[in-house]
Amino acid sequence: MDKITIQNLSHGKILLILFVLSIVLLMLGNNLVDLTDPDEVFYMQTAKEMIQSNDWITPRIFGEPQFEKPIGFYYLLAIAIKLFGLTPFAARFWPAIFGVIGVLATYWIAWMLFEKKRLAFLSALILASSFIYLALSRSCLTDMVFSILVTIAIGFFYLSYKDKKKRDLGVILCSTVCGLAILTKGLLGFTFVVGTALIFLVLTKDLSGYLKNKILWLGFILVLAIAIPWHWTMFKLFKSTFLDVYFGNVHFRRLFVSEHPRINTWYFYLSLMFAGTTPWSLLSLPAWGSFFRKIFDMKKRTKELLFLLSWVIGIYIFVQPAQAKLSSYIFPAFPAIAIIIAVYLNGFLEDKVKENKYPAIFAFSSLLALALAAVPLVVLFMKKTILEFAKGMSLVYLASILAVLLAAIMAIFIVRKKYAKLIYAHSLVTFLFLTILLFSKSYIEPWVSCRLISDELNKIDKSDSVVLASKFYVRGVRFYTDRKMAVIDIGGKGFYTAHPIPFLNDDQKVIEFILSQEETYAILKEGNVEDIKRILKNMPYTIEEIEYIGGRYLLRIEKIKDLKNYII
Repeated sequence: MDKITIQNLSHGKILLILFVLSIVLLMLGNNLVDLTDPDEVFYMQTAKEMIQSNDWITPRIFGEPQFEKPIGFYYLLAIAIKLFGLTPFAARFWPAIFGVIGVLATYWIAWMLFEKKRLAFLSALILASSFIYLALSRSCLTDMVFSILVTIAIGFFYLSYKDKKKRDLGVILCSTVCGLAILTKGLLGFTFVVGTALIFLVLTKDLSGYLKNKILWLGFILVLAIAIPWHWTMFKLFKSTFLDVYFGNVHFRRLFVSEHPRINTWYFYLSLMFAGTTPWSLLSLPAWGSFFRKIFDMKKRTKELLFLLSWVIGIYIFVQPAQAKLSSYIFPAFPAIAIIIAVYLNGFLEDKVKENKYPAIFAFSSLLALALAAVPLVVLFMKKTILEFAKGMSLVYLASILAVLLAAIMAIFIVRKKYAKLIYAHSLVTFLFLTILLFSKSYIEPWVSCRLISDELNKIDKSDSVVLASKFYVRGVRFYTDRKMAVIDIGGKGFYTAHPIPFLNDDQKVIEFILSQEETYAILKEGNVEDIKRILKNMPYTIEEIEYIGGRYLLRIEKIKDLKNYII
């Protein structure tokens, strides 16, 4: 699409194009791969148990309350289960829907900021085709729903700032969405939005004037009215247990304790803001350079650019100091990052493509094309490794051919100076990646899901004995078998928030558990299989390996003689 095409389209038609593109990118094929370990099954199992117990207030897992997240996302999952059944599509339905909404909301915010259709379209396209956005839209996690609620709330704040006639409406809508964000993932649903707003108002020197609006008090009361009832109910029902887990463990412990020490670095989020925008990452480098040059140039600095800066900083300042770091924590900043990249690319196209002015676009586009062209060489070099996971090379060779074709298309656009088409062609990398991903189901599923190995267990054992599982697999096995569970994790420290199941982290606990059952079935990773063999080496038990699927071992552990007089 060139400038004339975009500029001449109505907003409705542009949004329709974005809607269709988003459905294809973010929802098509969401049912092909079963729920993955350990997080997707965690959220879906919680919604499943809420329905089974007919308790629509308290999140539950393994039959007991759990407070890792508020109730909002579980409500959505329960609705999806009622509509589509207990399926992968149901699990990923709402993240995909909110992903689509986020693309449209980004178009709206970019238009509200700059009133340029192509810039707004590019913003939405960049976001929709970024790898991190693709991943979170296709995952049963709270992050997409939460982040888009934050994005919409930030958009409504800017509406209330920009248009005084709509100030009251903007504040009310912003407050409503903030309340819903809190019910989805907690207090950050408020602090992200307020942090962004305060930074922006300070930078524009409009803080005192904006805070004089009495409607802000009504907005704050509205946030409390939406967020407090569920939290108060949980406190009344579970007292200190709720406070300790929900506030003490989930909210405040993350500030001081790292879940993944290896990624607890000062540069983790900065590198993620670069890598997460793939295939636009290389273009983001000159985009950020241009952005900060304008920010530091008083003549070129605008309130719109300050708003985008405030948005990114308003997220970053809350997540960076925390010791617990995850890629999803910085995710609410990505719509702003997409707009920043679009501002740069649209400026490039508006300048009638002066070749000497924007050499970085050609250089980085050429690097991307070369990387695509090099895929066959990488495949040949890694052939042995690939064959360990894939059943054959046909799909890999197809991916190589498609990558080379896309590289050729980009090269043609570069040589013929089809600059707009070159920019849009970057999104085709995502379509290529998604195509390969959808055709890779049979290769991927055994390694990411416990369904296949759990199906084998369901076929051979109909008892109600407790199943032993590795820590990483226990939620998935529970989801696919509905069996009582125990976890083996020798030397482990337990789950981030405690689960009401036996946690066997030393040899004696494992022995006592095995002794308690005539026959034990286990789904374990290789290391835990070795633990079991070592622990039971001198005990009268047989250990039978029944099945091996995707790194998971299905074992049957059986007594071979009477152990009544056996002394440990």
